[in-house]
Amino acid sequence: MQQSSIQLLFREISLGQKEAFNRLFYDFYERLVQFAVQYTKQPEPAEEVVSTVFVNIWQKRERLAAVKAPEVYLFVAVKNGCLNFLRRSSKTIRTGPDTAELPEGCRSDGAEYKELEVMISNAIDRLPVQRQLIFRLIREEGLKAKEVAAILSVSVRTVESQLYKAVKSLAAALSDYLGYHPQRDGHLREKLFSLFF
Repeated sequence: MQQSSIQLLFREISLGQKEAFNRLFYDFYERLVQFAVQYTKQPEPAEEVVSTVFVNIWQKRERLAAVKAPEVYLFVAVKNGCLNFLRRSSKTIRTGPDTAELPEGCRSDGAEYKELEVMISNAIDRLPVQRQLIFRLIREEGLKAKEVAAILSVSVRTVESQLYKAVKSLAAALSDYLGYHPQRDGHLREKLFSLFF
């Protein structure tokens, strides 16, 4: 969904249009839950946080017309909700995935492609939390570095640096499978980004 379309939805919701709210929920709920899981580590609290964000959006809808970057607004609201949830929790529940799930839109009948996607997914899961979030927001959500910087309250330079380190780490983890070693490759940046984006 283009930014202008989201802004239109925000304006319509601010005027009390329930259909616009339903459309926003339909378009963003799953994406926001996947984002929230990066913090909560489990789907149930992630769903609870995102549902609460949507309830608050409807209850305080009059404010939405003034929001300049609606998509960033949604992700920041979910991030803050997750951080509040983690603060309230007596302990952070950590679970390791029993089976790696392929990212949506990356399904393939080729066994090798599926194997590579599983390896990539596992390698992403092993990245430091901030680096993993930055990588997922850019690769899976299609956000720009500036938007990710606003969501995570860091500089654009930090986002770009962490993204490059993430891609470099992933390529190193997959080097044996891929048949080349990033550290010794002269066209590192081009190869890395063509692999993951």
